[in-house]
Amino acid sequence: MPIHIALLGLGRLGGSLAAALSARDDLQVAGFDLNPEISRVAQSRGLLRRIEWTIPNAVDSVDLVLLAQPLAEHRETLAVIAPHLRSGCVVASLASLLGPPIEWARELLPAERYFVACHPILSPAHLPGGETGLDAARADLFAKGLWALAPGPACAPEALKLISDLSTLLGSAPYFVDPAEHDGVMGGADALPTILAWALMLTANMSSGWPEMRKVADQSFAAATAALADPALLTLNRESVLRYLDAALAELKAIRALIASDSPASLEGALTEAQALRARWLAEREQGEWDTPPKTVDIPSTTENLGRFFVGNLFKRRGAQK
Repeated sequence: MPIHIALLGLGRLGGSLAAALSARDDLQVAGFDLNPEISRVAQSRGLLRRIEWTIPNAVDSVDLVLLAQPLAEHRETLAVIAPHLRSGCVVASLASLLGPPIEWARELLPAERYFVACHPILSPAHLPGGETGLDAARADLFAKGLWALAPGPACAPEALKLISDLSTLLGSAPYFVDPAEHDGVMGGADALPTILAWALMLTANMSSGWPEMRKVADQSFAAATAALADPALLTLNRESVLRYLDAALAELKAIRALIASDSPASLEGALTEAQALRARWLAEREQGEWDTPPKTVDIPSTTENLGRFFVGNLFKRRGAQK
């Protein structure tokens, strides 16, 4: 029997999942987006065979729910779907923070609804640029990437293995992490670029030169401001964000002093070092060979395909009592 999946949110992330999964005969994917026009466009482009117009209809009796909406919407969505999930259903949040969704799931999901927090780290080929929305959806968005995974409360090992296998199906490697450790570094990896893009956009816009600057601002400005994103990444991870922001302010102060010192050689050397660090990171992301191996958790070592996890007592087949 095919696996029935509800995909909630059809932006770049959700649209890419739809493009990668909907072509498979063993997966039946129903899509939903708060904007009905986006749902229609996704279906017209062949990304989805079926769309639903309400969240309860989308998740009714499905095996797997994927939350691909902005993180700020996940708590409310979990509250809405909780009464409609069948026993044994697996729910996965897809966001760059793991801790908050796990806590929301602990609070809102009933027993025998299994939750996994996921952070899809994208393909190295799709790092440049700041494309967003359904137009930026790509079937290979996850190829050669990582999926950071953390199980929710009372998550069955088979449910975690299901999401691990899903990441592999999409061309990514599963990466099992501690939620607090993961979210601690995301203050620098995700929130800080958002803050710097925010500061740059406001500084430029408030400048008396903005009327002319906006005409000549080009690739560098567009790339530097592309990180403006979900404000929940700042408010839900405040301690980490503030720590990295303080460190960045210290670096900006040092850079200002370096520019003011009128020492071209020192300035060039410091900038060259930063460029080399970036080039090294990009090469590492492309190779995907890290010094420290990903942490592992105790999960089943079997290699059954995705569908076999929905057979037996743990995952009751469709039509089971809710």
